[in-house]
Amino acid sequence: MLGTRTLTIALLALAVSQATAAADQAADPLVAATDQYSRDRRRLIAENLQLTDAEAKRFWPLYEQFEKDLYALTEKRRATIAKFGENYESMTDAMAKEIMLERVNLEEERMRLRRAYLHRFEKVVPVKKLARYIQIESKIRAAVEAGIAEELPLIK
Repeated sequence: MLGTRTLTIALLALAVSQATAAADQAADPLVAATDQYSRDRRRLIAENLQLTDAEAKRFWPLYEQFEKDLYALTEKRRATIAKFGENYESMTDAMAKEIMLERVNLEEERMRLRRAYLHRFEKVVPVKKLARYIQIESKIRAAVEAGIAEELPLIK
């Protein structure tokens, strides 16, 4: 059920990252791509999580808050990717280290955020559905990361 849709989401995320890295890209296409990605992500989660009406009333507001908090980290990631692109041809050891540490710090922040929300989600959906949600999120994240990794060249 996740195969084709996950690939679509990965491609959308890739488009978003490419739009951010391009200095001459207008803001509107980025906003449109981000909005589409969010809609597709939500639809994918809804189709695969199969919440009851009562669960959905509790889950979706918390999910929206999680997405808002996650957005700040996503923007930091985009900035790091843009910095990589801006410095790619003239990458110094110092800049490479800075970008590398930013990436590691972002992953740590993301994990802390996920852990904090895990406990909150556990209060609004049954544990098995929460485990399914975590699986869905992991698959989406893996597809997005694979798409971004494929497009970003290795440091020279």
